[in-house]
Amino acid sequence: MKFDRTLPPAKLLVSILFSAGILLGAFVVLSPFMLAILWAAILAVATWPMHESITRRLGPKRAHWAAGCSTAVVLLFLVGPMALLVVFLSQDIYAATSYLIDADTYGKAVPSVFSKVPFGGDYLIHTWEKYLAAPKQLSAVLATQLDILRDAAQTVFFDLTSRLATLFFALWILYFFYQDGRSISAWLNQLGYKWLEKRWPSYVFQLPEALRAAVNGIVIVGFGEAILVSCLMYACGVPSAVTLGVATAVIAFIPLAAPLLLGVIGFFLFAQGYPAAGIAVFVVGTLIVMLADYLVRPVLIRGGTELPFLGILFGIFGGVGTMGIVGLIIGPVLLVLVLVLFREAALDESGVDLDLTDTQAMRTLDSTKF
Repeated sequence: MKFDRTLPPAKLLVSILFSAGILLGAFVVLSPFMLAILWAAILAVATWPMHESITRRLGPKRAHWAAGCSTAVVLLFLVGPMALLVVFLSQDIYAATSYLIDADTYGKAVPSVFSKVPFGGDYLIHTWEKYLAAPKQLSAVLATQLDILRDAAQTVFFDLTSRLATLFFALWILYFFYQDGRSISAWLNQLGYKWLEKRWPSYVFQLPEALRAAVNGIVIVGFGEAILVSCLMYACGVPSAVTLGVATAVIAFIPLAAPLLLGVIGFFLFAQGYPAAGIAVFVVGTLIVMLADYLVRPVLIRGGTELPFLGILFGIFGGVGTMGIVGLIIGPVLLVLVLVLFREAALDESGVDLDLTDTQAMRTLDSTKF
């Protein structure tokens, strides 16, 4: 896309509108597949070292086989377990709404374990008697029948199913990204160097590492943590083990929130007459969370980015709130690029980073630089 500024203003405007029309038309055509393309690009960048290793083993003449093997690895170890996790989570949500509908129809007795809760037990009993002990109490409070909740659960299930279909479509695109990754990278570098010139390397070298750090440190660690905690709770007989395991992995970003949840679950198991299961959930679950959040995740994230952990949290929650699930990755990566932008702005004319932490250096610094 090149504009000749020597053209008359009318022809220059037509040239700009012509190019904009092409880009707009391409966006309209690709918009139904944009999410799948974005996921495929993220997975390709995050797993590119693995693909390079497979390519070296198979040889450069077997690029199709290498792309197929890399896609199969991603399917087997990431997408497949994620699909099962979503199915189990949807089943738990549907079961919970069905339980509430049953309680609203027939009423449910107050669980005896509430009387053993030392703090807040009376409040739990009072709340249960107010909403669930007798028929039609909960629906009277909500002013609508709880069938709406069941319909909402079904809607969530179908929405998750469609997102899984998008993810599997992204795998098909991922195959071609693996196959043509080098040519795509060369084209992007050519485009970046043409328009950003010396600024391009600062961003192109940070972006892949930031993406890998986000995927490995946030998604894969959180995903593995959810699987391990869910398996632990299932083995200990905890109902809705998958939902609670996912909830534990999600709130693990908040300091001490996950051990607190595990302690509550362990206490209820202990009070119901399963002391060994309660202790196992708390002790083993806390050990899993501590190892994942305070050992594995910081090493993976800091190995690819200098973004502080608070910035990572802002990127995660802000990204998810504005862009949905894909914002889980895009949010922290955008903040990393902002960090690169600020670092670039702090360079002086010679490209040297100004160290202003030394007060003596500040005193001797030539005031004309400011």
